[in-house]
Amino acid sequence: MFKQKTSDNSNTGSIKEPNNSMQLAQAAHQRYLLHSSSEDLTTAINYYIEALKNNPDTSSAYFRLASLLHDNGQIGIESAVEQCRKAVEIDSNNPNAHMYLGYFLSLKGEFEEAKEQFKIAIDLNPLKSSRTRLVLAMTLLEKAKISRKSVAEFTSALYYIFSGSLLFFFDKASVKMFFKNVLDDISFIKYRAFGEILEKTNQDKNAYTLYADALDKTKNKSVFYERMAQIAKRKKRFDVALECYQSSVALCASNPMRIVSAIEFIEEYYPEKTDELIDLYTVLTNQNPNISRCYYELGHLYLKKEDKISAVNAFKLALKLETENPFYLNALAFAYVQLEQYDSAIELYQKALSLNPDNEWSAVVAQALAAIYHQIKGNSDAAISMLQNALLLTKEKSQIYQAIADIYYDTEDLDKAIEYYNYSLDGDCNNPKAYSRLAMAYWEKDYIEKAIIYYSKAIDLDPEYDIAYNNLGVIFLDGLGDSKRALTYFENAIDINPNYVLAHFNIGRAFEAMGQKIDAAKKYQTAINLNKINPEIDSQMIEDMLYKLFEA
Repeated sequence: MFKQKTSDNSNTGSIKEPNNSMQLAQAAHQRYLLHSSSEDLTTAINYYIEALKNNPDTSSAYFRLASLLHDNGQIGIESAVEQCRKAVEIDSNNPNAHMYLGYFLSLKGEFEEAKEQFKIAIDLNPLKSSRTRLVLAMTLLEKAKISRKSVAEFTSALYYIFSGSLLFFFDKASVKMFFKNVLDDISFIKYRAFGEILEKTNQDKNAYTLYADALDKTKNKSVFYERMAQIAKRKKRFDVALECYQSSVALCASNPMRIVSAIEFIEEYYPEKTDELIDLYTVLTNQNPNISRCYYELGHLYLKKEDKISAVNAFKLALKLETENPFYLNALAFAYVQLEQYDSAIELYQKALSLNPDNEWSAVVAQALAAIYHQIKGNSDAAISMLQNALLLTKEKSQIYQAIADIYYDTEDLDKAIEYYNYSLDGDCNNPKAYSRLAMAYWEKDYIEKAIIYYSKAIDLDPEYDIAYNNLGVIFLDGLGDSKRALTYFENAIDINPNYVLAHFNIGRAFEAMGQKIDAAKKYQTAINLNKINPEIDSQMIEDMLYKLFEA
């Protein structure tokens, strides 16, 4: 990954450059460990890469670079392990290479091989194995949580903690870093304690200033940025809070809690920042590839961007980790619907329904499956059967009755449609769409008076219901021959929706019925023009009506 060919060069400057790059990288690396500065992190990464360009056989550059890139969320555990193996391959006697390899293997869950690498590192340099022993102890404790031999693992962990502590003072690098960290910790504790006191005494402005001052004088800057973000949030300065959360993540991208805090804030206050949320969730999945919920959330974000392929892939990764999760099955099914892969969607919806985590939820899934059976597969019987099952699962039956009625209407079983529209209205008597559809069914059966009553009811409930106005106008025009009253309803529809092509066309028909050919021609032309932008009806039909006006 990092290895690059370099040409031979015999001048002195080129010989020294790799060493200089490594020294500069290690210095920046140490500063980063002390202060968590993103600038130091970037500097260290760049110098390690430069060192490898000049000398691809620099073992320590591989594992140190892998550590930083993983901390920064730029590579996953697999790539980090690969780079550490490369370091061990170059210099099998480097105890740090084995220690880092063991560390990343433990993150990957390969505890036995990790333990083997830690023991090799200890054997290579027993006196300076303090850090390795302590990391090995943490690995054993982690393994103890999932192992049946938890007592044995726990005992071994205690041994390595004890021996690592005893050998601590033999490791000069660790001692040096320890005392530097102690001084930084004291400064950090002081600023945080004073800041919390100020916050508790409602001196948010002074606390914010104190935290801002701490950014230049302590490590753990991300902590102070998050505290500043919380103050800004309380003061409703959401733009400032966003900048603070972004800075916190930039400084400490390896800390999942920092990323989660930023995600929660952005989802609440800036949900439109889809790309930023995708980036944050991607960092989380790189660091913790076994958290299925992250892939699930990523899938929804990709759907929001209409990136359907990426959404499907994200939901698949979530399902790979939790194969029986009904919510993940439902999400992937929905994504397949967007890709028009209906057979795959049906299979997943059926599996989600069989798991039935909640009756009300399952009723909603059943409606989605019924829509595919009816609208895509043309299987109205299967759709109605699915909706009948949904009725057994939910207390909120009105929408399901309406969906059943719609299917009966589409299949021209108007009596059944009317029956189920009435069932729907029994459960929700304030549903203007149900009244409008019931009116339409009565109109199809030539029950004009009932159609007028129910369209009027729909308009009473929703005075902005343009479709109901238009359809009521059609009844007066075509059913009762009352062109003037029809014209009033069509004009009401236009007032609500000026781009309503069908309403303009019907106004033209009303004018034509009243013998006002010029006005009719203007409306037909308006309908033709609007229909080009937003097609609603056959343009040829409108043109035929227009030309017919002036036939001899």
